Amino acid sequence: MSEASDADDLVSRAARVLDLLGDQATPVALSNIARWSEIPKTTVWRLLKILRANGLVEREDVGYVVGPRLVHIAALPEDQELLRASAVPFLVDLHVRTGAMVSLGVLAGSEVRYLERIYGHMAARTPSYGRTFAPAHCTAIGKILLAYAHDRPLQLTRPGALVPVTSRSITDLDELSAQLAEARNIGIAVNDGEFVRGVRCVASPVLDGHRRRPIAAVAIGDAASSLDVNRASVLIRQTAFAVSVAVRAAAHARRGQIHRADLSRGYRLMG
Repeated sequence: MSEASDADDLVSRAARVLDLLGDQATPVALSNIARWSEIPKTTVWRLLKILRANGLVEREDVGYVVGPRLVHIAALPEDQELLRASAVPFLVDLHVRTGAMVSLGVLAGSEVRYLERIYGHMAARTPSYGRTFAPAHCTAIGKILLAYAHDRPLQLTRPGALVPVTSRSITDLDELSAQLAEARNIGIAVNDGEFVRGVRCVASPVLDGHRRRPIAAVAIGDAASSLDVNRASVLIRQTAFAVSVAVRAAAHARRGQIHRADLSRGYRLMG
């Protein structure tokens, strides 16, 4: 194996370890990291040593957690944190009403980045369960955001780019384009077993107040046998609209605080 291939393999394995740790709420033992990542235990030990030296992983009790440097890198931008904080009460309300998983996500290239997930112990394992990122073309949130995107991510236009996850995943660009056109027309996108077999999700966009463009999307997901698309569409539209209003109000309040702080600073300088 060439030196370049060795380096690529090392980076790939390190990324797998970091993904695994990032999805866990408690420290993970070395043996579990090796088993779950399917990487030899000695290799995992060497990777953890390198990652710890660079602040990307920390040893805690009997296991490992993501380090402060990685937490800083992954921290949400201020506007996305405002979005998440504004959305959470409405996501919780919808989860309580339905018992289904409710998610908030943004488009990150050809993937969806989940900012928040609300679910219970009995929730179906939807696309966002235990994940930070997911392929946009396989998810309801991804589809509705792609539907409004002016420039489709280049990664999705290349031959073979639409990698299937299940037998129902869309792999044809023309078929995806037709679905995106319909989603843009009705303001709703559906994922029917395209990421997780037997799981259905419905998503609607959260709109920017000035340009009326999506800044995020919310989705509700459950077992296909339990989630009625028509009822879910009504509920998720209501939630998305409420989040849009809340985000605009929070952004307006923040601008007012900044303006008052600037005025106060100016008065102090003048005095």
